[in-house]
Amino acid sequence: MSSLFKDSQLQQQQQQHLSALSPSTAASAVAEHLSTPPALSRLPLLRQRIQKERSSLQTSLSARAKEQVDSVRDGLQGLREARNGVEGVREALKEVEQNMSDPRQQIPGFGKLIEVSIVHRRFTQALEMVNSLRGMYDRLSHISDLLSLDRADPLGPQTNLLQIHYHLTELETFRNETLAQAKRGRASTEAKQTLEQYFSKLGSTIEEFESHFFRLAKELVAISRKGNASVAVKIAKIAEVEGSRDQKAIAIRMVKKSATVDVAARFRSLQAEARTIKHYRAKVMDAVRASCKEAIERSYAQHNDNGVAWLDNLDWIYEDLTVVEDQLVPKFPPDWKILTVYQKAYHKAMYEFLATWVKSGPDAGSLLRLAQYTKEYKTTMMKELEVPEDFLQPPLLDGKEQDLIEDYFKLIVRKMDEWSSNLMKTEVSDFKRREQPPEIDADGFYGMQGAVILFQMLNQQVDLALDSNQGSILARVVEEANRVMRDIQSQWIKVLEADFKMQVEKPDQVPAGLVEYVMALANDQIKSADFTEGLNLRLEPLVSNKYKTIIADKLNDAMDGFLDVAKKCVQVLIDVVFNDLKPATKALHSPSWYVDDPMTQIIETLKDYMVEDYQTHLNPNLFELLIEDIIDTFLINYLAAIRRSPKLRIPQAVDRMRDDINKAFDFFSLYKSRKELESYFDVLESVLTLISASKMMVFLDYWPFRKKYGPNLQFVEAIMKARDDLDRSAVNDIMDSVKRKVQSETVAEPEGPSIFSRVPAK
Repeated sequence: MSSLFKDSQLQQQQQQHLSALSPSTAASAVAEHLSTPPALSRLPLLRQRIQKERSSLQTSLSARAKEQVDSVRDGLQGLREARNGVEGVREALKEVEQNMSDPRQQIPGFGKLIEVSIVHRRFTQALEMVNSLRGMYDRLSHISDLLSLDRADPLGPQTNLLQIHYHLTELETFRNETLAQAKRGRASTEAKQTLEQYFSKLGSTIEEFESHFFRLAKELVAISRKGNASVAVKIAKIAEVEGSRDQKAIAIRMVKKSATVDVAARFRSLQAEARTIKHYRAKVMDAVRASCKEAIERSYAQHNDNGVAWLDNLDWIYEDLTVVEDQLVPKFPPDWKILTVYQKAYHKAMYEFLATWVKSGPDAGSLLRLAQYTKEYKTTMMKELEVPEDFLQPPLLDGKEQDLIEDYFKLIVRKMDEWSSNLMKTEVSDFKRREQPPEIDADGFYGMQGAVILFQMLNQQVDLALDSNQGSILARVVEEANRVMRDIQSQWIKVLEADFKMQVEKPDQVPAGLVEYVMALANDQIKSADFTEGLNLRLEPLVSNKYKTIIADKLNDAMDGFLDVAKKCVQVLIDVVFNDLKPATKALHSPSWYVDDPMTQIIETLKDYMVEDYQTHLNPNLFELLIEDIIDTFLINYLAAIRRSPKLRIPQAVDRMRDDINKAFDFFSLYKSRKELESYFDVLESVLTLISASKMMVFLDYWPFRKKYGPNLQFVEAIMKARDDLDRSAVNDIMDSVKRKVQSETVAEPEGPSIFSRVPAK
């Protein structure tokens, strides 16, 4: 300390000296000494004095600097000694800890003392265990008697509750420790099973007590009304005791889990792992919440699902909360906040029940009464019972109690979804299983029940919407009806595609009757389209112009959807036919075509389907559409056969093709006028002309073909190459002249894509 003080003084003197030697002060001193001429003679003396003072100052500064260096050196030496001392103490403490961890290595005979102590402790524990086991059944019998007395009067004072809990806790602790010791001592499996059987009665008694205990927690309000609110004190006390033991067990487990092996070993005598964490307080709270929920459900059931009567008799909720505030709050510890628990529990139970109830579809009267009740409920809870608004969140019906019409609409929508879903399950199941043939109406047409049932449902919901006298509701109902119909249509499209795919890929694994059921479905879709049009005509004069267009658009869209499904059915019917005709169509224009007669087979197969099935059982409008599409499909298949022909024998191919065209034309003339058929078959006539034309005439015959059907150069080149009367050079000459003509002259393209756009490549 003295050296530091001296250093401080030296620094002050140096600062004073430097300030004294500032430029202004030094100049003044020199001026003072040399102010007169005689003073110049004293300059040598003045120089000597200044040098002397300078030497004195330097000597003083050197001495002080040396003192500072010595002081720093002494301080560093002291720090080294202190560090060495700390290291020595650390090593000594480690040695002490090592000696304490296993004193048997330090104290002679200490290991024997430990072994004797362990033997004595185990002997004592074994003796206590034997005595406890001998007396356990007597204690259990006594406990069962006490429990029976309390259970006989569930709303009574429960005078034996604390005593039962005390004895069961002792026995449970004994059981847990015994089983834990058996497990830790690696007892045999047989010994463990014997112990578990021995303690089985104790387990069942504990279960009976807990069942009774939590039943009391559920009945606290009813018990209080009987004048036995003191039972709440016992429930809280038992829950607090169990909670304290839970916390102790959890704390010890955490120490054992997180601490080192040595620290954990010091807790080996504590049986934390033997206790089952019970969470009594949380379970009491759960029981309270469950009681509120059950009370509301029970009250609704007592009114035989009469929503209006039930809502008119819900004052008992307010009365229950009053009982809780007056009688139970003083019995529970403040941190339980029992009144808050009941307030939130009743509100949550009411919120959830109403949400479920509204979804279940109450009648309109109940919905109207519910809107009124939600306002009464909030007013009573907040103003009369002074329940904080935060406890009433979320509000009943989420604050949408005024949207009764919206709820009414949701009810309709839900029912429509349910009914349509059930309808489709039945219809699709019948369609896929095909165990019975479809129904036949008076006209001999196949049919299904789906259309009639669907529109009975839709008309019923539309009528209910009309009763609201609000065009917006009717428009939304029609919109939902459109969604339902569109969904049904989408499902049928998928079913048709899946079943036809199975019919083609795995015909042996699908039930028979696909054609019949597809015709029935097609007829059903036409019937549905007619029903939709009728509904539109019925609603049109009943709604304002604001919603008339919206409703008409939705119904027209649904009607188009039904027609699309019907067209899909027609396409499937055609695909079924031509799937059966694959061998015959592949034989066209093949080498066997010149020997066999595949066209006759094709015509006979078409006749079987058309006469025996399609014409007889299909709606006439659909049959007319089917005829047009089946002619197109026939022509496409025939053109594809020509295109993939490897070789056309001229003139045999021309004669054979003329015969095929005549047979097909004669067959289809049974269903179409010959004039109409000529426009269909003109494409075959044009192709036949190209095949039969001479080398010099091909160019001239091509030009009318090009005007009607477009260039189609690849198709033309394919049939030219297939002709055996033309060599490669001739084909090249023909195609070069054709291509030059196409490029040099501009000809209007045919309206829309020609039939050749649908002819597959080779």
